[in-house]
Amino acid sequence: MLAIAFVAASCSSSPDDDLDSAESNATVASETETSQTLADEPTTPDVPGAPLNPFDLRAGQCFNQGSWYDEDLERRIDLTASVGCDQPHQREMFHEADFPAPNGAPFPGETKMTEWSTQVCYEAFSTFVDNEYELSVYEIGFLQPTQATFEHEIGRHRRVTCYLFDPSQETKSGSAAGSGL
Repeated sequence: MLAIAFVAASCSSSPDDDLDSAESNATVASETETSQTLADEPTTPDVPGAPLNPFDLRAGQCFNQGSWYDEDLERRIDLTASVGCDQPHQREMFHEADFPAPNGAPFPGETKMTEWSTQVCYEAFSTFVDNEYELSVYEIGFLQPTQATFEHEIGRHRRVTCYLFDPSQETKSGSAAGSGL
């Protein structure tokens, strides 16, 4: 059975916009969710790496994610941080492809976009890892456009970026490329 983690977010132009769009448009798979709500404890988890917009990630990059609820802002914060693949990391980008639609085309719908993204990532997985998905220790996830980013007058976001992760939540060091895992 193909288990996929879905992440959808919109591109934005400033760091504050990144946090707003991550909150309003991002659905982070439950395996990444960590919630800290103790008033006497820091509410920000340690997420090693350089923070960035997840849509700035490219195939071959590794990253970590963290999520928490900020009681002062009264909202959930999602953080993505780029880290070298030789460093401990949670996820690795392994493929990217543009959804085949011309500029100005309407959003194909969540279901069609998700089906297409799933198929593209699944097909690229075995070539990257050098193992069949069903026999691998890894799961597949992807970033895909939302209706707002797909139909945005200027942005017209079409790119789907595939990543893999260990469902046991163990961090990895080194690339999964050609690993046979």
